[in-house]
Amino acid sequence: MNIVNVGYDSTNYYVLADSKPILLVDGGWPGTLPKLQHQCQRVGISLPDIKHLLITHYHPDHAGLAQELKQIGLRLILLETQLAAVPVLRTHMKPQNHYVEIDLTDNVMLKLSDSRVFLATLGLPGEIISTPGHSDDSITLVLDDGAAFTGDLPHPMVLDDSMEAARESWRNIRRSGGKTIYPGHGPVWRLET
Repeated sequence: MNIVNVGYDSTNYYVLADSKPILLVDGGWPGTLPKLQHQCQRVGISLPDIKHLLITHYHPDHAGLAQELKQIGLRLILLETQLAAVPVLRTHMKPQNHYVEIDLTDNVMLKLSDSRVFLATLGLPGEIISTPGHSDDSITLVLDDGAAFTGDLPHPMVLDDSMEAARESWRNIRRSGGKTIYPGHGPVWRLET
């Protein structure tokens, strides 16, 4: 599996591909579609060739482009644990953000328990797990090869006693086989066991 970072403006967005692009993990600030298109073109990827979009959590820098990406052909994978967070995203937007509200009627609705079977249909061996700690709707994609896409889950080294949800999320990532961490911000790093 090829993993290509197409991020910009201090946020990482990852394209997972084999012979063709399969999945975009996170989708960018609202109003910045040309930046994402440019980053993809720079590495030889056409955004409309990507079939699916997975959002790690519904904050503006990760989900702001979701509807615009849907409009060019990506299918949004929406987890049951994230459904309530989608309309809340709108409340963080101002008119100058050029945010396009996410349509909730035309997505791939998925239960966490069904994620492994669904991902297999895309050619991605792995699962999606709930990983609250940054936000209640946070999820992590953990591939069987150990790649884990964690969004903004706080790094284990910065957790204090008040952050038990995040601490438990890291335990779950380890149990799921996560080893190489692809965060929403900063460089890729190895999770010590």
